[in-house]
Formats: sequence, structure tokens, C-alpha cells
Amino acid sequence: MRWEPRVLARQFLWINNLSKCGRGVDDPSLFFVSNYFKWEKQLRNLAILLALFCAIGGCKSGPDLPKTVPAEGLVTLDSEPVKGATILFIGESGVYNAHGHTDDNGKFKVNSFEEKPGAVPGKYKVEISKTLMTQGSEKDGETSVNLQYGLPKKYASFMTSGLSTDLNDQGNTNIKFELTSK
Repeated sequence: MRWEPRVLARQFLWINNLSKCGRGVDDPSLFFVSNYFKWEKQLRNLAILLALFCAIGGCKSGPDLPKTVPAEGLVTLDSEPVKGATILFIGESGVYNAHGHTDDNGKFKVNSFEEKPGAVPGKYKVEISKTLMTQGSEKDGETSVNLQYGLPKKYASFMTSGLSTDLNDQGNTNIKFELTSK
């Protein structure tokens, strides 16, 4: 049996005629052909729906994003700058978050969006983490890797870190997180 569109259309009409006579819908030999047309219609409707969603505004670009403000600062551990840490601002409203990394001097900048610098104004809980990777033992030609916390574990979760910040409409370029190892 050939599955060209012209042949399928002819078979579809034949199935409809058979169903009017009481045959065709329950006929197992016609199952694939009748289901083909059902799926084809559903896929076409889905494609149209997705196209409309993107055209109406489902695909956001830079100018439609909310206002962001500068959010920069310094992370220290026992008064020493922390190099290579990951900073995550978790919005208390649950809508926007921001993330960044510390440089060699412990300074960081966080961004809420890839398209725009800065963070959305609001209140944030903060978590700071750093992962250290060390080479472990070698067995059978394979080397194991050990991962360790580079900072005290409590700072790796916003629930236990005790860290927070509030960004107003002007932002803040002097945020300080002074961590302690004890």
C-alpha cells in the first residue's frame, strides 16, 4: 500500500464512505489510515498555535524585559577575597533571580538576564558557593576526581546562609558579604 498524499486522500474518502455504511471505523485494516489523518490535523493545529503564541508575544526580546539596576560587590572569607565563587540572588517574590561569579579580587556583578546587565530591583536571599576539584587516586588507568566545598557549607544554600540584600531603584554597587569559616 502506498502512502502518498493523493492516495491517502482517496483512502480517507473511502473510509468515510465505509463508515456511513456501518463499516470502516472498527475495521483493523483501516486503523493506520484513519489515525494518520487525526494526527496530521492535531500536529497542524499545534504548529499554528505555537506560531500564534510567538507572534502575539510569547517570544520576549531585550526591550520587553523589566528594568534592571547595577548589583555589584565584594565577597570575603575571614577578611580575604574569595576567588571563583558563584553568587545566586533568589528573589523573595519568586519571580526574578540573578547570578554571577567572583573575580580574582573577590568582586562580583550579578545579572538577571543574559540580554541585560544588572538585577531586577527587589529583596533577595543570597547563596554563595565554591567547588574545589582535586585529583584523587588512580586505579586501572582511571583517575578519580574529588569535589569539595571551597566555602563553609552553610553559605551554599539561601535557607542556611543568613545572607540577603535589598536592591532599590538605583541599585547597589557596594554590596559586601563577609563570610566566616567558623
